[in-house]
This record gives sequence, structure tokens and C-alpha cells, in this order.
Amino acid sequence: MDETTDTQPDPWQAPVAPISSDAPSAGLPAESPTERPPAHHRRADLGGLRVVIVVWCFWLLGAWAAAWLSDTSVPRVRWMLFAGAIGLMLVWPAFRLSERVDPGQMSRGALQVLLDWLALVTVYQAVIWSLHLIAYWPIQRGVWLDAAVLAWSLLSALIVAVARLWPGAPARWIGMTACLALVFAEPLAVWLSIQSGGAGWPMRISPVQALYELTGVPVTREVPPWDRRIMLTGLVAVAGWAALGAWALGAKLLEYRQRHDP
Repeated sequence: MDETTDTQPDPWQAPVAPISSDAPSAGLPAESPTERPPAHHRRADLGGLRVVIVVWCFWLLGAWAAAWLSDTSVPRVRWMLFAGAIGLMLVWPAFRLSERVDPGQMSRGALQVLLDWLALVTVYQAVIWSLHLIAYWPIQRGVWLDAAVLAWSLLSALIVAVARLWPGAPARWIGMTACLALVFAEPLAVWLSIQSGGAGWPMRISPVQALYELTGVPVTREVPPWDRRIMLTGLVAVAGWAALGAWALGAKLLEYRQRHDP
């Protein structure tokens, strides 16, 4: 009798499930995508911050080169400072407002904006105080110029952070329009008033006149009385960020309470 190999499965043997790479490991619970630690979010945020800093450095270097190679009636120091202010108050807001924000990461998005602002103004200190040495400004003027840049750029950052709290495109458009209006609306209104035969007025909302005067007065003159307007702008920006932080903290506490209360 010929011996043949029995290939039929044993009916008393439990079937063995095929091994799949998608199946969870034995003895370990399946990992839910919502339970993963947000380390990848933190890495993405830090990566975005590095990109912002690198682009900002190239922007300042390009503005510096253009200022020193140009042959115009505008002083190079003023040219450079205004180029930096445009980058802080218009170009960077346009970049951040063009990003898509996860609806579950709104508070993290506001924190990212604040970290961006801190990094940008820290790098910009080298520009301001280098210009201070080149232009032979008195210390008082350098301090107020730095304070003006910090105050108005922090206010622009607040507009960006508030606009990013809503995931829709209309909020982004409104935020970018507000950033543009903060810089250009009042100078346009003053120009139209003068063109129509009226009188101008000292600008209280836009930073254009303050930066123009602080970078153009002779060394022998005192710094114009921009201190109250600069301090008021800084107080509004700080108060707005404090309110935004309190709102974010309250939202986190409410979420924690709803999650842990029975």
C-alpha cells in the first residue's frame, strides 16, 4: 500500500489566525490614534519655528543688502527699519494666516504665534541696535524705537492669534485685513484729508509716523513725544494677550472638568 501524506486539517486542532502586520501585538491593547502622545505635534511646531527664523534672517539680510545698494533719498537706516517692520507686521502674519489649523489645536496655534513673535523680535534686536551704532542715535531714541517695534508687532501677533482661533477662511481674511488696516488705514486717511484741503493729525493707531519720526530726527533734537502712544499700544497688546490666555486656560479647565466629572 502506498504511503501518502495527509494534508487534511485536524478537526480537533484549533484554527490558527493568519499573522497580520496591522493586528495589535499579543497582550498589548490596540493603540488609538487619539491616544497617541502629541510629540509629533511638538516636533512639527518646532520645525515650523525653525523655518520662520531662517526665513526671517534671510529677509533681514536681503533688506540690509537692498538698503545699502540702493541710491535713494530715503536714509538707509529708515529703509532697513521699515523693511523689518513690514516683515514683522505683514509678511509673517500672511504666512501664519495662510496655514491650516487643526480645530483641536486652536490654543496650541495661539501659543505658536507667541513663540514666533518672541523669536522674531529677539533676532530683530541685533538689527535695531546695530542701526543704533551706525546712526549714532542716543540711547533714549534707541529704547523708544525698540519699544515701538515691540508694541505694534505684538498687537499684530494678537490679531493673527485671534484669527487662527476659527478654522474657516473668512476669519483668516478678516485677520489679514485687520493687519493691513493697522499699518495703512490711518496714513491713507491722513493723506486723503490733506489732499481734500483738510488738516492732518498725529497718528495714534498706525506705527508709520512714529517709526518715521524716530528714525529721521537729527541727533541734536529730543525724541518726539511718542512715549504715551507707544505705551498705550503696548498695554492694549499685553491686555489682549492676557485675555486670550485666560480664555484658553478657562477652556482647558472646562474640558478637563467635563472629562473627569462623572
